[in-house]
Amino acid sequence: MTSADALTATSRNKAAYLVRIATRNPAELWRLFRVGLTTAKFRYLARCVGSGSVVGVGTSIVNSANVRIGRDVLLQDWVYIRAGSEGTVIIGDRAAINSFCRIFGHGSVTIGEDTQIGPGTLITTTDHDYQGGLATHFRRVTIGKGVWVGANVTILPGVEIGDGAVVGAGAVVNRDIPPRVLAVGVPLRVVRQLESP
Repeated sequence: MTSADALTATSRNKAAYLVRIATRNPAELWRLFRVGLTTAKFRYLARCVGSGSVVGVGTSIVNSANVRIGRDVLLQDWVYIRAGSEGTVIIGDRAAINSFCRIFGHGSVTIGEDTQIGPGTLITTTDHDYQGGLATHFRRVTIGKGVWVGANVTILPGVEIGDGAVVGAGAVVNRDIPPRVLAVGVPLRVVRQLESP
């Protein structure tokens, strides 16, 4: 199959998908239209989202000049990303950030390629010295490539999650996670090594 044939097949699949939606659930067409508008806003106006990426309804990207989102990324509905004035948020190609995730990148957040972040997850780079007049400190969060983070995980400032790691739903990530392990719980603990891909 040539690239022209593949493009034609993709166009036919998209058209068939829209026809199915129009006949089964016409209201979904309105949502898809809004997704298209939101994606265009962040790709062409804010210029922080790569080609092929999709940005869901209700998603906010604050200080978009400090945000770089790769190609073919999926940001589901109601994602909140805030880079801060000096921090950055960088999301690699083919990553997926599920609905209601919140990313506070004042101290910088890097999310690697092919990583999946579950719904309701919080990533924060800000902590406060509760004994020193609540002075604010920012610490980087780094999430490797091919990481899978379950739903409602809290990732605290200064941690690094290694490539290919899996974090179970509801975990509080308060320390580094090595590559290719399964980590769960509150407090977080590594429960096993994962097989190589």
